[in-house]
Amino acid sequence: MKNNNTEDSQLIEKAKAGNMEALNFLMTKYYPRVYSSLYSYTKSKEDSEDLAQTTFIKAWKALDSFRGDSAFFTWLYRIAINLAKNHFQSSSYKKQKLNISEDERLYESEDPQNIETELLHEDALRSINKFIKTLPENLRTSFVLREVEGKSYEDIALITGTPIGTVRSRIFRARETILKFINEGMLNG
Repeated sequence: MKNNNTEDSQLIEKAKAGNMEALNFLMTKYYPRVYSSLYSYTKSKEDSEDLAQTTFIKAWKALDSFRGDSAFFTWLYRIAINLAKNHFQSSSYKKQKLNISEDERLYESEDPQNIETELLHEDALRSINKFIKTLPENLRTSFVLREVEGKSYEDIALITGTPIGTVRSRIFRARETILKFINEGMLNG
């Protein structure tokens, strides 16, 4: 591991040896970043909290498999995003989302000063987000990691296990596809 990860490597070794204080410190240190990453991916506070907790449980159980080839957060991030992907693909998630009516989701939003403009903006964002979810998984994942999470191409390559050139190509194709959708929507709408 790199020098800036010396503290993490010491804590990880202690946690692997059964030191619960070291494990709790790592969880406390990285929970906000894991939660934030999951929230950027899920856009749901409840889902993000559940998935963050599951991420740390899974990481704790698999801690012996952490070799230090990447930063500890990168390893946690992979676990979290894989859990999020599996969560969205599960049938129980799809059934749960069908039970939430459109009126309930609008009612939960803050009172905007200009309701009509806010509703149009929300509708446009909802349409774009819905469209992004229809992109092939490899394009969607690379796009979200870059545009929502602000990850570097190098980090995305590490997280997805693909070459940087492939990452760049996927992000470019995702952007093109989304822009085409937006432009066609404006012409038709």
